Amino acid sequence: MKRMSSNTFKRTLISAVILSSTSASAALYQVVEVSPSTNLDYKSSYGVAIQPGMVNEPLGCFANGATDCASSFKLAGETRLMETHDGEAIDGLSYREAVPFRIDNTFVYIQELRDFERYCNNELRYSTCESWASIRWNLWHKEINGEQTPNAIAFIEDEGIAIDETKNVVVNSLTEAGKPVGIVSDLGNVTGYRRNSVTALVGTQDVDLGLQTRAWKTDGTYTVGSVASGKVNNEGDFYISKGAIWKNLSPKDSMTSLPWGAGVSEQRDQRLAQASLRDFVISGDNKTLYAVGFNTFYDKNHYMQASITPLTIQDDNLAPKEAIAVKGATVYSGGGTSGDRIHTNSLLTSVNANLIAIGEAKRATAEKGAYANRLFIVPDVSSSSPTAAFLSGGIFFEGAGGKAGAMNNYNEMVGQIDADNTREVSGKPRRKRGFIYPYNGKNTNDERKNIFNNQAWWLDDLTNGGEFSNANNQYRIIDATDINDAGVIAASAFKCVGGYDSTAHNARCGNGKTEETTVAVKLIPIAGATSEDIVQRGTDDQSIDRKGATIGLWALMLFGLVGFRKKD
Repeated sequence: MKRMSSNTFKRTLISAVILSSTSASAALYQVVEVSPSTNLDYKSSYGVAIQPGMVNEPLGCFANGATDCASSFKLAGETRLMETHDGEAIDGLSYREAVPFRIDNTFVYIQELRDFERYCNNELRYSTCESWASIRWNLWHKEINGEQTPNAIAFIEDEGIAIDETKNVVVNSLTEAGKPVGIVSDLGNVTGYRRNSVTALVGTQDVDLGLQTRAWKTDGTYTVGSVASGKVNNEGDFYISKGAIWKNLSPKDSMTSLPWGAGVSEQRDQRLAQASLRDFVISGDNKTLYAVGFNTFYDKNHYMQASITPLTIQDDNLAPKEAIAVKGATVYSGGGTSGDRIHTNSLLTSVNANLIAIGEAKRATAEKGAYANRLFIVPDVSSSSPTAAFLSGGIFFEGAGGKAGAMNNYNEMVGQIDADNTREVSGKPRRKRGFIYPYNGKNTNDERKNIFNNQAWWLDDLTNGGEFSNANNQYRIIDATDINDAGVIAASAFKCVGGYDSTAHNARCGNGKTEETTVAVKLIPIAGATSEDIVQRGTDDQSIDRKGATIGLWALMLFGLVGFRKKD
C-alpha cells in the first residue's frame, strides 16, 4: 500500500476537521455550471443575468418541496477570449460603459498603452500597472485595428445558439420571458478611438436611437439606457450621452432623454457631459417612475455622480423632473466643491419595488491601502434628499472595495467584494469573491432574511456541506451579478476540475499546479435549507508545504463574520 505523503495527510486532515461539522448539513445553494452556446474560441465565461420570477412565496426556491428551480429560470452568460484578470472580464475597453473606466469624460486614457498605464498609476496605484495595462490595451489595440474575432459572445441557457456570433454582445438583464436586454457592438468598427456602431438589444429588437444606444432594463413597456451623439474635443471625435427611456413598441417616437444636472453644459473645457440609466421602478400608485444610474452634475467640473430622476406619469406620457445626486456619494462630501474630495465618480446599479437602490462610489484617495469602490444602499429613492448608507462590518471591512450587482424585491443584494485586506497601493489587486447581503429595509421578510442568519456572506460559505458539497467544491464564486425573487443567482466562478484540494476558502487546485478556469454558474437555493445549514469554510495554512510539523492554527479556524451595520 502506498504511503500518504505528510503534506497530503495534513491537508486531508484539515479538510476532515472542517467536513466533520458539515456532513449532516445541506448548505444553502447548489452550484450549477452553464456552458456557452458557441463553437467559437473562448477562455472564460461569466454569468451575467437571471430570468426574473418567483415561486412559493415568500421563501421562493428555499421553500420545502420547491422543485424545478434549476430549470425554471434561465441564465444569460458571456464569453471572453482571455481569462479573468483583477476579478473581471477583459474587454479592452468596456462594451457596457460609454465613459472609459467610468471616469474619463475627456477620453485621454484610451489612445496608447501608456494612457492605460497612466490611468492605473493615477487611480489604482498597483505596482503591477504595466501588466494590468498591457492586458487591456492589447485587446483594445486589436479592435482599433479592425479585429474581426468576437470577444464577447452572449448566450442564454438552453437556447442552443449564441445570440449573435458576428458581433460583440453583452447582456445586462433578462425579461420575464427570458429574452436579452443589452448592447451590441460591431467587430472592429472603430474610427480614431470611438466605436461607430453600438446599438441596444431588447428581446429580438435592435434599437438605434443615436450614435451609440445602450439598454439596461425593461418591464415590457418602458426600457432604460443611454443615447450618445457626436461631439469633438481636443482628443478627437467622441460623444456626449444622456440617460434615456423609451417605449418598446415605438422607441424612435417615444424616446425621452433626461437632462443633465442643473446648469450643466454639454462641454466644459475638454470634458464631455455623460449620463446613463441602469434601472427603474414605478411607484405603487403608478404616478411616478424613478430612474437610477449616473448623471453629470456641477458644470465647472462635469462630475459623474449617482443619480435618481423622478418622472411623472401623465396620460401614459413621461415628464422628467430634475436629476438628484445621491448625498454622500458625491465627488465632494458637501456636493459641488464643498467639503473634502472623497470620490472620483459614483453610480446606482439597481432599484427594487420597495424603492431601495444600491450603488458604488470610487474613492479619490486611498483607504486602508486601496482606491476602492465603496458599496452603498439608498433606503428610499423617493426621498427629497436621498442619501447613501455605506456598507460596513463583517465582510464589508474598512477599505473593502467591490461591485454592486443587483437587489431583488426581498431586499437581497448580491455583488462582488474584496476577500482580503492586503495593500493594493504599491501592491497587486486583492482577491475577489461574490457575496449576498439580506438588507433589513422596507418590506423585508423576516422568514426569508433569517435563512441568512440576518447577515452578509461570501457565497462560498453558503455552498459548503451536504449532498452537493463535493460538486460545489469545484467552484469558488468570484462575482454575483443578478438575483431574482425566487432567490436564484447569476454568478461567475473559478473552477478546479474534480475539486479543490480542500474545502477551504484559499484551497489550491492540484497543489497549485493545475490551472483554474472561469465559468458561468447559477446558484440554486436548496429546498428546506435554513441558517442551521450554513457551515463557513476554513482557511488552509499554505505554509504546510514548507513546514513538516504541526497543522497551522488558521487551518482549523473558521472565518468569523459579524453582522452588517450601517456606518453612522
